[in-house]
Amino acid sequence: MGAVLRADDPLAGRDRLALADLAGRRWFRFPDGTDAHWQAYWHGGEPREGPVVRAVQECLQAVLWNGTVGLMPLGHHPPGELVVVPLSGMAPNPVVVAWRDADANPLIRSFARIATAAYRA
Repeated sequence: MGAVLRADDPLAGRDRLALADLAGRRWFRFPDGTDAHWQAYWHGGEPREGPVVRAVQECLQAVLWNGTVGLMPLGHHPPGELVVVPLSGMAPNPVVVAWRDADANPLIRSFARIATAAYRA
């Protein structure tokens, strides 16, 4: 995992960061009602202050426009104005599949079964 930062951020040139390096910074956040475990992971295990985002593109825009911080899997390459700096002490994110319980779309249930079977294989 890495911290996604503006390219002109003072921490952007470092080879590696720790969560402590990001203390006191504003982070992008997920909407109220987002799974607490999911939020805890993507917020580095702490409650955070900052703009609420709902999509990956909004996460990147929050960093670019507001100078907030967020996490991103290593290997992803954000637009040129942003960088991802490896973060020490953050385990990779496990895959999580979630859906609305009331959604009767059979493709969702089928995908969940296939993903579960692949994970267990």
